[in-house]
Amino acid sequence: MELNGRWFSDPKTKRTVLFKGINLGGGTKLPVGIPSHERNGYWVDYDRKVNFVGRPFPLDETDEHLQRLVNYGFNLLRFIITWEAVEHEGPGIYDQDYLAYVVEVLRKCGHYGLKVFIDPHQDCWSRHCGGSGHPGWTLTLAGLNPLHFPQTNAAIVQNLYPEPEKLPKMIWNTNYQRLAASTMFTLFFAGKSYAPKCIVNGIHVQDYLQQHYLRCFQEVARRIRNNGLENTVVIGYDTMNEPGKGYLSISRLDELNKEDTDFKMGLMPTAFQGMLLGSGIPTKVEHWEFKWNGPKKTGEELVNPGNTSAWLTDDELKKACKLFGWKRDVAWPAGCIWATHGIWDKSTQKLLQPEYFATDPQSGNLTNYIDHWLKYLQDYARTIREIHSDAIMFVQSPVLEEPPRMPSSLQRLVYAPHWYDGLTLVKKKWCNYNVDVINLNRGKYGTGPLRFIRALRIGEKAIRQCFVDQLKTIQTEGLENIGEYPCILGEIGIPYDMETGVSAAVTVTSNSALLNLLFSWWIWILSLFSQYSIKEDISSAIGNPKSSQNKAMDANLNALEKNLLNYTIWHYVPDNIPKWGDLWNGEDVSIWQNSSTDKASTIKKSSYGNTLDVISAKHSALTNTTITTSSSTTMVEIPEIDDYSKKPQSSNIDEYIDTMTNASVDSFQGLLQQQRMEQVNARDLVCLSRPHPKLTAGTPLEIDFVSPTESQRATFTYTFNHNSLCEGPTVIHVPLRFFPLPSKGTTVKVSKGHWKVQVTYDHYWILHWVVNDEVEQAKLLLEGVNA
Repeated sequence: MELNGRWFSDPKTKRTVLFKGINLGGGTKLPVGIPSHERNGYWVDYDRKVNFVGRPFPLDETDEHLQRLVNYGFNLLRFIITWEAVEHEGPGIYDQDYLAYVVEVLRKCGHYGLKVFIDPHQDCWSRHCGGSGHPGWTLTLAGLNPLHFPQTNAAIVQNLYPEPEKLPKMIWNTNYQRLAASTMFTLFFAGKSYAPKCIVNGIHVQDYLQQHYLRCFQEVARRIRNNGLENTVVIGYDTMNEPGKGYLSISRLDELNKEDTDFKMGLMPTAFQGMLLGSGIPTKVEHWEFKWNGPKKTGEELVNPGNTSAWLTDDELKKACKLFGWKRDVAWPAGCIWATHGIWDKSTQKLLQPEYFATDPQSGNLTNYIDHWLKYLQDYARTIREIHSDAIMFVQSPVLEEPPRMPSSLQRLVYAPHWYDGLTLVKKKWCNYNVDVINLNRGKYGTGPLRFIRALRIGEKAIRQCFVDQLKTIQTEGLENIGEYPCILGEIGIPYDMETGVSAAVTVTSNSALLNLLFSWWIWILSLFSQYSIKEDISSAIGNPKSSQNKAMDANLNALEKNLLNYTIWHYVPDNIPKWGDLWNGEDVSIWQNSSTDKASTIKKSSYGNTLDVISAKHSALTNTTITTSSSTTMVEIPEIDDYSKKPQSSNIDEYIDTMTNASVDSFQGLLQQQRMEQVNARDLVCLSRPHPKLTAGTPLEIDFVSPTESQRATFTYTFNHNSLCEGPTVIHVPLRFFPLPSKGTTVKVSKGHWKVQVTYDHYWILHWVVNDEVEQAKLLLEGVNA
């Protein structure tokens, strides 16, 4: 894959590649048989014997799932691999079966013409800190005891939650600020500066952790190269999913972040309070709720760990060190690392160095987390490129923050930030108002409480534009700081467990009479647009064009398309179920859910036989800019192919199925799958069935899609500047769902050149559009059918 300024480019034909991708998938966070809501099997023998083979799906189901993703028009996968999945048994011990499984799934991706970039995924350090990613033994190495995290508030872990179904939505994200994750990220990125006594086997724990992490993913890259998947399938590597800052962003350990946009929910101990609780000392902690205009303190609560410590005892630590072959330096005893370094005194329970992390203890310079992250980034890129020399680095800096400037030594980069509509994610409602969060955080709306009103957006049109504006800011920051490289939204998506209808209006409590008066007026205005939530079967309403889920997803996708951004939606989980969603922390974000737990009752036979119908409907355009329609259609039938596992030798068929590489657009293995019985998606959103320009013979200028309703036809408009140096046509993936074949209802109009239906499959058809002359703009319009 070539990088041509802000665009991806096919190295063979020089056509522009726009990636419409998806994360595959969140299910990979979890070992087989241990969803986050079950205690059984959790933290047994340091979780050394967990198994990730078959996550996100069993190998014998791969064709079924990849074909489904191809049907939606996805051409890129952000492929999740966790450090734990590879190296769970102990330092330097790789799960050979899992690595072989990954290779086979990636090989299948190549058969379906899917490109991949590898995502070393984590959330809040590990499953044992209430997130995902890194091996359990890393916590043992630091001297932590995950079984005691709930009592000490060191982490909120659903596996250990008293009533897992009542875990507050999105509270897992606060684990980044709690003792366990904060300690681990501090040690990983800057332990040598802030915890110099932490020496194991003669090297510092920071080096120990990073070396094992880097070698692990270098081994992944080696397996990919050795199996011929480098560049043909895998084009690059993400740098680490949503890295945490640990304590490096804290100016005072006895205070919470004072930013009124900082995410706070539930019990929120300060860093020092977390250290006290972690050592079993009862502490009074603030309780917070997160509202539309930021977090609000609701009270205080005494947390009493009952002398339970989040740290291993001396005997427990000795047992673990013997098992894993560790020898700690004598200056690093069992117990709280931060008490060992003199930050606080356990006997007096006093904080001695409240500003310990504000400056580097060795140099005295002000702490800048980004300096440590950039050092890691360069080491990671060098380690990967020792194997995959021209790998693209998909750079992901701390979430929702402006990225730092990249060192000139780093080349072949792609900016890969994440963005979610946080209001909808937390409230589980598609509201009739929203907030321009990114630009609010960037200072666009000034200071003080009134800036929330300035950033407030009311009504569907304003909300959709608000999303466009936020992604534009993110894209612009990437170009200014990462460089003239492509931008891809590595994660973007919606919660499917939303209430149906439009939510009630925003409320606010303020001590200011003026603010209360202003908000009373706003609430009255909002009530003019509001309709109250209707209690009904959510699963039956999701497929409605007016469903909250469809409105939310369409607003997200519209913002991506208006900015001509590449993206990978979060995410595809084949074992998503109604009660527990994605099986992880109560999240329910998967675009797929089997309509029944009984697969046999949900399958249906394909309506197509073993023949591909290829329609060559060529059309010449008028010489002026008026969009013209077709005047003739020729049907061409391709003979039956008995062995779908082999690619046909005919150069004509090669042309039909060739897009970016010699891999098929729709694998013949997949065609065989289409002859079998199919499962049904219980959440098949209307807006997901949208055309997508996979390859463009020039520079994209504009995408406009109107999602269909009962009264509105689906329409898709695509405009680009043609480049005669590009070889081959512009290639559009067109879903059959709302864009049937032109002979059956879809109108195709082009302002320049001619088009044809190149090939038809069960769920979509491929349109080829040829523009022969160098033109300023060429426009295509597809008019489909109503929902």
